[in-house]
Amino acid sequence: MIPRRDPCPHRHSEGRVRVPRLRPTLARATAAFAALFLSLTLPPPSAGAASGPDSLVVRTDQGRVRGAAVRDGGRVFHGIPFAAPPTGELRWRPPRPAARWSGVRNATALAHPCPQLPMTLLPDGGPVLPGESNRTGSTVEDCLYLNVWTPPRGSGRPAPVLVWLHGGANASGAGSDYDGAALAARGVVVVTVNYRLGALGFMAHPALSAESADHASGDYGLMDQQAALRWVRRNVGAFGGDRNRVTLGGQSAGSADTCLHIASPTAKGLFHRAIQQSGACAGGGGLTPLTLDAAERKGSDFAASVGCADPTTAAGCLRAVPTTDLIRATGPGTASLWAPNTGPRVLPRPPHTAWAEERVNAVPTLSGSTHDEYRYFTALYMDLLGGGPLTPDSYAALIKLQYGDRAAAVLDTYPASAYPSPNLAYSAVGTDQRFACPARADSRLYSSRAPVYAYEFHDPQAPPFIPAPHTPQGAFHASELAYLFPMDSVARLTPAQRRLSATMTAYWARFAATGDPNAPGTEPWPRYTADGDHIQVLTPDRVGPTTGFAADHHCAFWQPAPVPGGAVR
Repeated sequence: MIPRRDPCPHRHSEGRVRVPRLRPTLARATAAFAALFLSLTLPPPSAGAASGPDSLVVRTDQGRVRGAAVRDGGRVFHGIPFAAPPTGELRWRPPRPAARWSGVRNATALAHPCPQLPMTLLPDGGPVLPGESNRTGSTVEDCLYLNVWTPPRGSGRPAPVLVWLHGGANASGAGSDYDGAALAARGVVVVTVNYRLGALGFMAHPALSAESADHASGDYGLMDQQAALRWVRRNVGAFGGDRNRVTLGGQSAGSADTCLHIASPTAKGLFHRAIQQSGACAGGGGLTPLTLDAAERKGSDFAASVGCADPTTAAGCLRAVPTTDLIRATGPGTASLWAPNTGPRVLPRPPHTAWAEERVNAVPTLSGSTHDEYRYFTALYMDLLGGGPLTPDSYAALIKLQYGDRAAAVLDTYPASAYPSPNLAYSAVGTDQRFACPARADSRLYSSRAPVYAYEFHDPQAPPFIPAPHTPQGAFHASELAYLFPMDSVARLTPAQRRLSATMTAYWARFAATGDPNAPGTEPWPRYTADGDHIQVLTPDRVGPTTGFAADHHCAFWQPAPVPGGAVR
């Protein structure tokens, strides 16, 4: 998911796309809920600083780039290509190397986001998320660029690196929505990445599989992310970064994608630690990739919807479809089509299988969720885009629609009478099932192989992204991002919230540096173990561990513990 205003108002407008405002029905809102859960070579001799470690001109393996100075002696470089434009015959193919250039390339203007619809769904025509990509959308397929923030004047030792994958259900968002300055000020080189989205990033189709060396298709967005990691391995030393201390992290879809890279054989050696914020995939209840067959069936249906039903000509036909038509056909109600799938070399097996077979890139992981994740979706799809707040009867009907035979047990565990409103009861169900308990499950699984530090962000007064007349949003999905990445499109943090922000950036930076978030001047953060079940609670008033997370979020209900013999308890 997001954060920041475009500092380049002169951006070209031809890449923006406008669509009529959408008002989903309850059934479409349910589909949209599911959609949102869906982001080694030695450096060549030429890769190095052009004129010292603090120069605004840096030499990469493709050519020299000129960045801009930022406060306290740091630098920022925008719009550096890490792969060739995936256009024409390169549409729906693995990323190819970017072309070299002569002279010095200007790296002070943001690149276009990858093609996506604008998320201007609010009743007043405003975006539902604060990132600039959500306001403008894009139709520009030449979008595989990254941005680099460097720390203030270097200490002489290469700095740790954070490669950040944006959220947005693998259907929206951009690396340029994030400002890495606060984490860079903590001594971290921050790299934010664009990757192909929606149908262009994740569609599988039999015709595309037939032309592939591994007879599979889909997962192009994951391949883009790994291409960016390989670029970082080759070039980050020129920006003062340590290629042997790379942390891969992300939020929402970017977090789930990070989880997938932990299970990916082609990501081996590309990162050394991981950060997962509100997106799980391995321990149960999180993102489950499609099989190749299922993904190809959905891709065939999509191809038919854009006029490419003939399987013998589908590949060429799809590559000729205008970008605008593709992203309109990918609209919000169909984003669930674009889950990653198993089959391509980047993801040959599901994450839970990779863990069971010990074929994973087990690395120290910082992982967590926000206390009130689903309140954002309830406020958006019920209050603002639906028919208004839920009643006890409509809450029960929605649970029955979504949970079928299990609905009675869900309603017994989350009775509307136990919450201030049916909206908050429904939000608790979504928070616990889709985010909180899956995050804990991933932490329990990972901790058997590597150090894990688990957290829950719990600021009940976090600055909201959207108005919420009937749903107090609390610590909603993505609310922690404003505490890690500067955002000027939401309310200014209070002094207590700024202190929490300082604590969090210190934890995140220390983890990137050492694999352990404990830093001088911060409250101790215990390592997570399944037996101890300690999760660090991050609030403006208190930072410290709790053992009450599983009870608070009813995790025994959603993920019963296995017992000998295969039963559950």
